[in-house]
Amino acid sequence: MKSYIAKLRADTAELNKQRERALARKHSADTRVSPNWAPLTEQIAALMRSLPPAQRDRPWTMEELCLRLSGKFKSNPHPMHVGMALRALGNWETRRDWSKAGGGRRYWLPMSALEG
Repeated sequence: MKSYIAKLRADTAELNKQRERALARKHSADTRVSPNWAPLTEQIAALMRSLPPAQRDRPWTMEELCLRLSGKFKSNPHPMHVGMALRALGNWETRRDWSKAGGGRRYWLPMSALEG
């Protein structure tokens, strides 16, 4: 009977160790996340600070913004996430170019361009 109880205790200890290892793996950092990644709001603010006013205050297409920013899991972020970050910053406005050349394309303007 003593050997049976000792075996149960050993099995229980092994199961507890396995559970702890599984929890540690579950709560460890996600390896898919790029090590240089910063939130998109910070990336956009840093990008705009690095540009001269003439270039900063021009209309920006989503494609241009996505190419200049880095994504969390891929090299470039998804346009939906960039749009959410621009709206979260609060100083960007979306417009459309309804001219024949623009073809209804959406572009983003910083509020500083609208004021000036």
